[in-house]
Amino acid sequence: MSRQEILPPELHLPELRSDAPPALSKLERRMVLAFVERLLSAEGQPAPFFTLLRQTDAALAALIGAEAASAARPGPYGRFPPGPLRAEDLDGPPWRIPPALCARVGERLSVALEFAYLLVMHPGDLRRESLLALSTGGWSPEGIGALAEQIGAVASQTRTLAELHTAARSVSTRHAPGRTRLH
Repeated sequence: MSRQEILPPELHLPELRSDAPPALSKLERRMVLAFVERLLSAEGQPAPFFTLLRQTDAALAALIGAEAASAARPGPYGRFPPGPLRAEDLDGPPWRIPPALCARVGERLSVALEFAYLLVMHPGDLRRESLLALSTGGWSPEGIGALAEQIGAVASQTRTLAELHTAARSVSTRHAPGRTRLH
């Protein structure tokens, strides 16, 4: 099946750049996925991508961590197209990358961070323009696919771990000190 057959017509992107780098560098991956982890994780929850980013560039990790903390909301938000998901519509605050962080990471990673936020916090607001912004920012169709796939995987894992972390804390506060049923 071709991309045109899989994607709804409003997301067909024949004009995407094909000269952009096809994949994420190690630093790009660590930065975007650390941002996603910090957006979605429970307090005290391990964050392996954030740890990797901090080992790579501690100053950048501090910026990403602080920005993700300020951007984190309960969510998810968005206005879905007509259909069964329309019942899930919920307005929420948008997020734009601050100029200082944009200057530090550049346009390519700035649009990737904004896309990551949109994908995990405003999935109902994902539109063709969101993907075109990635293309304009230097992402190839393959890079956009890899970026979305990795964001989705880490978001799913982080949300699951956040729920487990919260449940474990809840159980430990209801049982005898020092031992829980999870031990």
